[in-house]
Amino acid sequence: MRARRLTTRSALLFVAVFVAVVPMLMSGSPVFAEDRQPPALPGDDSDGYVDPDGDPTVVVTEDGTPDTPVTVPGDPDDDGRQCWWEVVIADDTVTKAYGLGGARRYSATGRWLMNVCEGIGPVAIDGVPIVPEGGRVIPGDVAREAAASIPIPAPLMATSPASGRLIVQVPTWLWIDGGWWEPYSATASTGRVSATVTATPVRAVWSMGDGATVVCAAGAAWQPGAAEGATDCAHTYTTPSGDAGFVLTAVVEIELAWTSNIGESGTLDPITRTGTQTVQVGEIQSVGTR
Repeated sequence: MRARRLTTRSALLFVAVFVAVVPMLMSGSPVFAEDRQPPALPGDDSDGYVDPDGDPTVVVTEDGTPDTPVTVPGDPDDDGRQCWWEVVIADDTVTKAYGLGGARRYSATGRWLMNVCEGIGPVAIDGVPIVPEGGRVIPGDVAREAAASIPIPAPLMATSPASGRLIVQVPTWLWIDGGWWEPYSATASTGRVSATVTATPVRAVWSMGDGATVVCAAGAAWQPGAAEGATDCAHTYTTPSGDAGFVLTAVVEIELAWTSNIGESGTLDPITRTGTQTVQVGEIQSVGTR
């Protein structure tokens, strides 16, 4: 850990205009706290940061305790100087932290810390005035981890007539098994931030093997007595498949939406799952009589 010394004058200025100069994240992205006033200066009996009405917006819940001695480069008199961390944001879901682009910022513990050195005051660590305790957490990245862990198998395809004995000029119903066509979910956590992703199938693109494509939702399972128009997911073959059969493919598009325990939410890029099977399409021979 490298500390950059602030002179007495600059240390006081640092504290007084801490919010105005916009602190930065460990990644180098600037961050500032919402509705914050400068912290109390020496001799001021106020507690932490206060809003325009004088109410505190940040409460330091733990006193700073001496940490490993830090040598401040450029000043030999500072060798062995005691430095410690002080809490400047106790809960970033209550006192909001933003990047300059307007996006919220979160730490693994919810706390943001300032390093203070004996006889110097606040110092920047690697150029960063405050750091997210436990590291920065991006809720969308946690959601992507959750999405990657969702166990969604290949779709269960069904046809009527049953696959293996389809017939030309007879409408073939297509559907995805209802036990498969349902929402899937998974949750991941990083520090105190958790995100739950829900994956919802929205449509299926069927490649029929004869050059035709059918786009529909789950489709309807055929039932005895059902009218031909009772499904929007059907195809009528006009040519037989031959001994090789037709390769029937269903690509299901799945939308991803996520929520989190800190109030953030959003969507991720959709994913797909693919099922395939080979079907035989034949003809029914008829014999005319008088």
